[in-house]
Amino acid sequence: MAEDPTLEARVVGLDELVRESEDLAHRIGKAAPGAMRQAADKAAARVRSSAPVDTGALVGSVTTGTEEGQAFVGMGEGLPYAGWIEYGGTRGRPYVDAGRYVYPAAQAVTPDAVAAATRATEKEIGGYPWSRPRL
Repeated sequence: MAEDPTLEARVVGLDELVRESEDLAHRIGKAAPGAMRQAADKAAARVRSSAPVDTGALVGSVTTGTEEGQAFVGMGEGLPYAGWIEYGGTRGRPYVDAGRYVYPAAQAVTPDAVAAATRATEKEIGGYPWSRPRL
């Protein structure tokens, strides 16, 4: 009767893989929102060109930025009438659930934002300096 051979297995590089995967995710998290910011800037330009202008304060309140890993476009901070202009709902102005300017503009540039985030992600993955564990 033959004896059972003893097999030994070692996992090499797991610690490096875990550490570097976390680092890569962090790099992507920093790169993607900046890339998407360009799409938010395009949305802001759409909002500025389509929103009504009386004093210019509403159009001047259009902002973009990045926050919590995302890019955003906003309008109307500090302007009490901004919500009414955007959504309506009173004085003969029909209520529009999605808004008239910001959301439609953001929806229009969503493919650009996705493409920008994808390019940034692929660039980070492709250029990541993975270490080679010692055997």
